[in-house]
Amino acid sequence: MDFRDATRIATAELTPQPWDYTDSTGTTLTVIPAGLREGPGRAEVMIRATKSHANATEIGITTTDLPALLDALEQPVTRPWQHVPHWPDGTAQRWVLDGLTLTPDGDGFLVGVQEDFGDGDMRCADVRVPEAQRLPLASALRRAYDVARGWEN
Repeated sequence: MDFRDATRIATAELTPQPWDYTDSTGTTLTVIPAGLREGPGRAEVMIRATKSHANATEIGITTTDLPALLDALEQPVTRPWQHVPHWPDGTAQRWVLDGLTLTPDGDGFLVGVQEDFGDGDMRCADVRVPEAQRLPLASALRRAYDVARGWEN
């Protein structure tokens, strides 16, 4: 084994695998760090809702904003929550059409992912997450957050 192979193996073992949850409609929620070098506060964790191979929406939540999502998942989701993107200095961004929401739904909640593809093409997907999956989702987001922070310069 040469140095490059050893480095690839070590990197693969240290990088968390995507966390997936598929609801009863077949829509899958996936969490994974973007894995790209970024400035402080700008690394992203990608959250994707996939209805089918041809229909998926995705949003990147920066390390600046991820703590707010983690706070929202600390307790059962009993009221609507919406991601408000911020610049690394804490200033709220304007004119952002992509979005992430948490909405109470029976004994769980809906994770809504909205993505703007441009030219009026806006796609939305909801994944129903039962209460039993709230803490595993939060744990996956924490692990992805830690990895994303490691990618920041």
